Amino acid sequence: MPQQCEENPLLQPILESFEVKRGKRNGLVPRSWLLVVLCILDMIGEADGAVSEDDAYTYDYTLKGSRASAIPKLLAKYSFPLKIGLGREGITTRGAPGLRLFRAIRGGGVIAHRPKAERALLLNEAVELVRLEMLRVVGQAPVEIPSHCFDDIGTFVQSLLDAVQNRSNGRVEQALVGAKLQLRFPDSIIPNNPSFAADRQTRRDCDFEVDDIRVIVSVAPKDQHFESAVSLVQAGRTVYFIVAEKHCDTAKKRLRRMSPTKTVVVHDVNQYVTSNMGEIARDRKLSPRQMCMLLVAEYNRRIAADNDPSLQVVEPA
Repeated sequence: MPQQCEENPLLQPILESFEVKRGKRNGLVPRSWLLVVLCILDMIGEADGAVSEDDAYTYDYTLKGSRASAIPKLLAKYSFPLKIGLGREGITTRGAPGLRLFRAIRGGGVIAHRPKAERALLLNEAVELVRLEMLRVVGQAPVEIPSHCFDDIGTFVQSLLDAVQNRSNGRVEQALVGAKLQLRFPDSIIPNNPSFAADRQTRRDCDFEVDDIRVIVSVAPKDQHFESAVSLVQAGRTVYFIVAEKHCDTAKKRLRRMSPTKTVVVHDVNQYVTSNMGEIARDRKLSPRQMCMLLVAEYNRRIAADNDPSLQVVEPA
C-alpha cells in the first residue's frame, strides 16, 4: 500500500472504488463516479465533524448537491476543468451513489479526530486523487505555446501559467520552481515532489531546500504556510515564499506583521522562476531561447511524474 494511503485513511477506500468502477477497455473511471466522490469529499470538508447519512442523502438515497445546477459550482470550487463532457442532468450513477464509499470512510469520521488543519490537508490529498483521474478522463491535450514565447523566459512562464489556469492546482508552479532551482544549483539534487504535495505542504516545513535556502511554494497560501515561513526565517534560514501574483501584496504584509525583524522574501511564480536566468545563461554562454528550452525540458521531466500529459509543454521544433 502506498505510504500516502497508510497515513491518510481516506485514500485507500477511494482508490478501491476507482478500481471497481474503472472501465475494462479504456481503463478510465466514469465521470459520474468521480463527481460522486468529489461531492462526498466536499460535504466532509464543509462539516465540522463526521457527516451523517441523513445529511448526505435524501429519503430515496439521492446524493445531495448532485444535481446539474450544483456541478459547475463544485468543479469551480476545486479548480477542476469545467468542460468534462457530462450531460445536463448532473450525477447519474444509479442506486445510492457512493454509499458504500461513504460508509467506508464513515462520512469523514475516519479523520474527524484530527486537528482542523490536518483534516484539511488529508481532504486536499483525496481531492487531488480525484483531480488526477478526472484529467485522464477528460484527456486534455498537452500545452501548446506559440514559438515566439520561448525566446523570453518571462513570457514563456506567464504563458504557461495562463494556459493551465484552473487545472494546475499548484503542480505546475511546483515543477517550475523545482526546475529553476535545478538549473541554478546543478550540483544539488532538487527533489521532485509528488502531486499530493503540490500546494499542500504535507508534513514538510518547505518544498525545496538548498544549503541555507528554503523555498515554500503555495499559489493559495494558508496559515500553515505562513507559520512555516516565519519559523524557518527565525531559525536563520533564507526563506523564499512563492505565491500567485494576486496574493503577493497580502502575503508580504502578513509576513511583515508576523516577523517584523527577520524578512521572508515574497515573489510571485513568474518573478521567482525568471530571476537568475539571465545570469545562468551568461555563465553557460546560452541564448535566451536555449535557456528557456533547458527550463522547459526540466519542467517536463518533473511534471511527467504526475502521469498527466495535459500539463506537459509541447517543445517547439
